[in-house]
Formats: sequence, C-alpha cells, structure tokens
Amino acid sequence: MALAGCAFALVLAGCGGDKSGCRVDDDCAVGDVCVVGECRPLAGADLSGVVGDMGAAVDLATPIPDGWNPDALTATCTFNGDGTITRAEETFIVGLGALFAVNAPSTTVPVDNVAHSGVWDFSDPVSGEAKQFDQLVDPSGQWWGADYPTATYGERIDDGQQAYGVFRVGADKLEMLGVVSDQNGFNRTELTYTTPIVVLQFPLSVGTTWTSESDVSGTASGVAFFAHEKYVFSVGERGMTKVPAATFDTLRIKMSYTQTYGALVTTRITYLHMAECYGAVARVRSQDDETSANFTTAAEYRRLANP
Repeated sequence: MALAGCAFALVLAGCGGDKSGCRVDDDCAVGDVCVVGECRPLAGADLSGVVGDMGAAVDLATPIPDGWNPDALTATCTFNGDGTITRAEETFIVGLGALFAVNAPSTTVPVDNVAHSGVWDFSDPVSGEAKQFDQLVDPSGQWWGADYPTATYGERIDDGQQAYGVFRVGADKLEMLGVVSDQNGFNRTELTYTTPIVVLQFPLSVGTTWTSESDVSGTASGVAFFAHEKYVFSVGERGMTKVPAATFDTLRIKMSYTQTYGALVTTRITYLHMAECYGAVARVRSQDDETSANFTTAAEYRRLANP
C-alpha cells in the first residue's frame, strides 16, 4: 500500500512576494487593495470571502469559508530577498489559508521542471484543474487532536485521498508527526512517525541538505499499516517561480522519498518552490518510481492562485 508519499503541503504564510508586488494596501495606488501580493482594483467589490463577490466564478474543489478575507494573507512578516529563508521568514499562523490551482485527483499532467533564463513557469492552467482552498487547522477539536498533544497545526497533504499532515513548529525546523484522514470512522487513517520527520530545516539556502527517516505505523483507510520512510532534502537552485497568483523569488527544494512496505519499495521526487514569507508557492510531484530529476509528467501539480 503506497500512500501519497507524505508530500507535505505548506500554505501561504502571508506577506511579501516579489518586490514588484505589495504587502499592505498602502503599497498600492489609490483605489487598489493588496491581495495575495498583488495590487488589484477594488472596483466596489466586497472582499469578504464570499465567492460570488470575487469576480468571475471559479471551480472550487473546497469552498472559501465565509468571512475569509484575502487581505489576511498580508500578515506581518519581514523579508529581504537575500536568497536565505530563515525561520522568521516562514510564519505558521493557525487559521490562515490560501488558494491553490491543483490538477484533478488521479490524473497526470505534462510539466517542465527546467528553469529557462532563471524562471520556472507554472502559470498556465492544465486540463481539469480546480482551485483548492487550504488552511492551517487548529488541532484542538479535531478528532485526532488528543493523539498529537504537541502538534501546532494540521494541513492537507494529498487532495485525492483527503489526507492531512500533522505538524509541529520549532525554533529552527518544521516536523511532521503523522498523517490522518479528515474524518474519523471505520475507514480512517491515522499514522504516526516513531521519530518526527523534519520537513523544513532553517535556515534554507542553496546547498542546504538534510535527511530524515522513521518507521511509521497505525491504520491506513482502516487497515493496519507499518512501513519505513526516508526523506532526502536538498536546496539546489534559486530562481523565479511563475504561478497563477504572481511571480516569486524562490528556492527550489528537491525531496527524494523512499517508502519500504514489506518487500515493496516506492520512490518519488517532489519539488517545493519556497518563497520568503509565502512558503511553498508551487509543489510538483512525480509519478511513483520516477528516475529522472527533470521528470516531464507530474502526478501532482499545485500552484498558488488568485480567486
């Protein structure tokens, strides 16, 4: 049984993207507001979070909650564009959310993982994609919350399986404690790592590497499960990443994943495009057992989007 590879998601953490954008409304011209790092015309629209108030209708796999305001994404966060991402430049604010354009579950899409003139261009839509609103969920009150008393938040890590990673934020790292399903019940998923997986190790800069591995056990879709997982992370390049929301100065993290489940070994490659204060503005995951670092077919294609 191969899970989603625990290819963790990091949603928008709020504040500045590329320096031609904005962080607060005052950075924009009169009559414009700052939304997801871009100055956009107010045009009398109510940015209260009601989908119908945000212009043309969008195909939302998960509706934007009532009361969500895009301006909340410009929470305080200081960035300097120096090519190093510190812990202070990645805030993890429970309740904060962001919108992503994601390919349809169980589909693959063509992808170009090579930077051209220093730019990765993931801005064009793909067939069948939908917009997914994700939030950092407070463990308190969740069915799994009591089993992870040190958790800081939960967040979606796989759209097709409705799986959530359970994360703990530290002074210099982000750790994944386990993986759970969104609903409790007979077919629930609840997997716990013997040793938490370090999914971000700060500071991040080109050349940073780390490895994290652990046994993982529990139930997966109601079935007993035990495996060993190994994650090898490397920050290989800095460049500009173009996504539907904007263009960002990013570090590209390569995550090489190996899961050993009995005699079955599954490998995957995932690229995370990390921007100061914004977190992962793009996540591109290979098919299982991919061998090429510049793979051209993605099983997951997830990019920061605008409403």
